[in-house]
Amino acid sequence: MKRIIAFSLLLISVFSLLISCSKQDEEVVIEYWTHADDKREELETRLIAQFEQEYPYITVERRVFSSSELLDMIPSSLEAGEGPVLFNLPSEEISSLLAEGKLAPVDSSILDTSLYIDGVFDAVTLDGEIFGMPREYTNWCLYVNKAALDEAGAGYPRTWEDIAEIAEELSIHDGTVLDNRIFDFRYPYYLSFFVPMVEQLGGSLIGPDGSFIYGDDAWCKALSFMQQWGPLGKNLGSPTLANVRTLFNSEESMMCLSGLYQEERIKEQNPEFYESGRWMVLPFPVFEASVADVSAAYYMHYFLVNANKAPREQEAGWLLASYFTDHAEEYLDEVGLIMPLRSIIEGGKVSQKPFGDIFVADLRKSHAVYSGEYASEIQNLIGDAIYSVMLRGVAPEKAVASLRASVNYLFSR
Repeated sequence: MKRIIAFSLLLISVFSLLISCSKQDEEVVIEYWTHADDKREELETRLIAQFEQEYPYITVERRVFSSSELLDMIPSSLEAGEGPVLFNLPSEEISSLLAEGKLAPVDSSILDTSLYIDGVFDAVTLDGEIFGMPREYTNWCLYVNKAALDEAGAGYPRTWEDIAEIAEELSIHDGTVLDNRIFDFRYPYYLSFFVPMVEQLGGSLIGPDGSFIYGDDAWCKALSFMQQWGPLGKNLGSPTLANVRTLFNSEESMMCLSGLYQEERIKEQNPEFYESGRWMVLPFPVFEASVADVSAAYYMHYFLVNANKAPREQEAGWLLASYFTDHAEEYLDEVGLIMPLRSIIEGGKVSQKPFGDIFVADLRKSHAVYSGEYASEIQNLIGDAIYSVMLRGVAPEKAVASLRASVNYLFSR
């Protein structure tokens, strides 16, 4: 009898092991959605091939969209109970998805938070649980074509007024049509560049008392500058035009705001210009009347996993995200993307990149982009205020009052 029982237990153990192995070998197909970046596509295509060799039961389908498409498609697809397994979004686009339970928590067995610098998980933490893995830690500085500025006899800009003066002198107009842009802003990322401009003048998004749109005078001055910049002012740029950052690489503009990743895009798109020594990077500009030396707000891009997916798909998604982050040095070397790991930030690797020390110095004068409740909606409302003064001629004072009322309404619903 004992032999029969022992044999039965052995059969149960073997059967359980076979079931476990069959589940492990069961194929999992995951979609990974991300925004377009040719240099990152090269790297991630290679890493995915390596990943699939290491995990032969997982197949990865990588789909690429423009940044604006991705921002539209992720919330709508998740709301419909669909969408990819793994995707990435910037800090300011996550809070609503987090609050609505659309994101799956990170598998704690594959995430060692001690490897990261302080504060990087704030935007993806809810009730003590972490819902994202940092992929990118980015601030913007000013890229300039120093050869073109030297040829025009213009100095290297330090202030927003310097930039406006150079643009006014060198821009070419055909009547009311702006034929070339010397510089333009990074519409629609207003939390990253415009809020710091307001902070330079003494205002802020959130005041000491917790109220939003603090410091009317600062907001009005910053909006007045944008109004003078736009088509109804000196006609030096507009939020309706293509991103000037792409024109800089082909030497069709003289200045742009961008991150360290821009260097790799210059190298990819215009290697002769990259090697020429004709360009450089300067700190994020300030106003002449600045009362605070504030640089562009830094933001994160996070790997995120869809909570609508089956546990096995979620597990595969986090395995891929972890695999990507294990290759942080390759992201820095080949793509110019900084992952907020202590080994990258504190190890001096960023400063070894061309002008990397400029980005590091500006990070010390920066703070995280607002990523709290209604972050995406607030960014859109700031954009509405900027559109209203630049394209419709609304008085800055009226635009500020309307902006504050709209933001307050979000929190009163």
